[in-house]
Amino acid sequence: MIKLITLCLLVVFLTACSSIKLSRAGYEEASHNVLLREGPLELRRYSELNLVQTKMENNEGSGFMRLFNYIDRGNSKKSKIAMTTPVFTSEKKGEKTMAFVLPSKIDTKDIPVPVNQFVETLTRASGLYAVHRYSGRRVQGAPKKIQRQLKNWIKKTTYCLKVN
Repeated sequence: MIKLITLCLLVVFLTACSSIKLSRAGYEEASHNVLLREGPLELRRYSELNLVQTKMENNEGSGFMRLFNYIDRGNSKKSKIAMTTPVFTSEKKGEKTMAFVLPSKIDTKDIPVPVNQFVETLTRASGLYAVHRYSGRRVQGAPKKIQRQLKNWIKKTTYCLKVN
């Protein structure tokens, strides 16, 4: 009986894992080359990217929902836009932002205008980006810890990082 329960739990676990992997595989990922990897830390070279971006207040959920509404017809063309990965979050001079990468099939001149005044579209230049890979929701206090971890990691490598 215990073997049967263990087998059932294993099947449920493996099914859940495979469905998560399949659903993530369905998203277009922004084109990049990984130059260096150490655990969840990566140094990536991204090509030029078209983004939709918003400021985040204390609650990152509000920023995410504004961006989600944009790709869910909250734009001038009322078009549904596919979700992509990664979702970029950054902080400069105390201002936090969240950005979705627009699918590569959307040409720069055809990017729909956001309906929400707090959402903007922009093009991010190609360049090197230090990345901490994770999935799911962020843990309170984790961004500062991850930022320190990334800065220390970059200092150990042969690359230089301009710290704002």
